[in-house]
Amino acid sequence: MKFYSDNEDMWIPLTVTTAVVVLLEIIFRPKLRKVSLDIMENADLDILKDSAKNCWTNIGVTAALVLTVDAAMLQADAMSPHFVSEDEIGTELEILQLILDFLAGISLVYCMHSVLSCVIALVYVEPLSNTDAIKFFVANPASMGTPALSIGFACFYTLVAAGIWVVGTSGIYNATAYFVLLAVIVGFTIGETIDKAGFCPEAGRTKKSHEWQWTTEHWDDTSKWPWFAHGVHKDEKAKRIYRRMGLAIEARMAEEAKSASDKGSGRENATTKNVEINVVPRVD
Repeated sequence: MKFYSDNEDMWIPLTVTTAVVVLLEIIFRPKLRKVSLDIMENADLDILKDSAKNCWTNIGVTAALVLTVDAAMLQADAMSPHFVSEDEIGTELEILQLILDFLAGISLVYCMHSVLSCVIALVYVEPLSNTDAIKFFVANPASMGTPALSIGFACFYTLVAAGIWVVGTSGIYNATAYFVLLAVIVGFTIGETIDKAGFCPEAGRTKKSHEWQWTTEHWDDTSKWPWFAHGVHKDEKAKRIYRRMGLAIEARMAEEAKSASDKGSGRENATTKNVEINVVPRVD
């Protein structure tokens, strides 16, 4: 019993699909450390261990859910058209089915890799103190980006596989609408990820700081509000909410500045005291 198709051209679409998968891997895999550093750039190091554990748990659970979808796609019956066609499309359906199975299988592998990466990281970080967890991230800078990138690839290939199913069952017109919408969603998702990665909580350090700083500095001048707030500058409810958050930011920043000042004064006093203690008059 042979386990391959009699169609001699079957290798062409599978080769092209494999090449696309490998190309995307080559392009994005070197970004692992950058993804991890983007996530940790503004992290509160005092709670880094707990934050990382929550991230790994959420990513692992999401990957496990997508994994079940991929497994179901691999075990489903072969696709059959829901439309009437005068032409024989058996060969085309066979090609589409093989591509779908390949993409679903690749997605399942990425999901499993994401889950295992999260489990391994949780197992080794859990016994550590928060300080040692910081050392772990210094020594393993891709530990956060690896499962995040894998689940991103898995979701993408699952959606493409679903589109292949639409081609074979509903026809090219429905599939065209599907892939156009998929391209839009993928584009928005990439843009949103880049936008969130650029967030800066430090006042005045980057242009992204203005996206929150306006609630504390330019509240009365709506012309200086960021673009996303222009649409609600006449909405009293939205203005109250933004103003409340701005006041909360001001209060927290004042508390942090006072706390830092007190710590600095304490260290200075301690240093002065030590100097006074160490300076002992010489007795001849």
